[in-house]
Amino acid sequence: MAYGDYGAFVYLNGKRREDKEDVGVYDTDEASLPTGLRIFANLMKHHDGCEWFEHSHHGVMGDGIVRVGCYKQGWPELYEWGNGKDKPTLYTFDDLCRRFGWDDYELYGDERFPTEEYDKEFDFLGWHFNFWGDDCGRTPKYGATMSCNKEHWACTYDYGFGAGFDDVH
Repeated sequence: MAYGDYGAFVYLNGKRREDKEDVGVYDTDEASLPTGLRIFANLMKHHDGCEWFEHSHHGVMGDGIVRVGCYKQGWPELYEWGNGKDKPTLYTFDDLCRRFGWDDYELYGDERFPTEEYDKEFDFLGWHFNFWGDDCGRTPKYGATMSCNKEHWACTYDYGFGAGFDDVH
């Protein structure tokens, strides 16, 4: 994705999944369009507003009920869309921090947020996850993986990185 110079590369078992770049977390209507047009088509489709998980994300991992959305330079968003639910459940950093007892976080009000550099590996919802970010170091500065059985998803995302730029992976 080249809009705003933010972007991502998404892979499933080592093969690029361009249909998971610049799409909504559970909405891939724009996946058949060229990368540079996807965000604009998504914005036009939702001109009256939408739920955040419907908004175009730089990278999306997962094809089932559990998915991860990666956007700009933020903590990866972990979603689960249970049977019969109207929308997915979002598990925020604060939710996961409390669940797993992580003690390295920034506190704003009562909510916990990741520090400028983080590397969290955890098992949840039947998947193994690794989310990492480094606000001051390497490029790409942000990444996430999720693995279950024989599925291994990987997403790297950052500013000045991703579709529209060189794929160095």
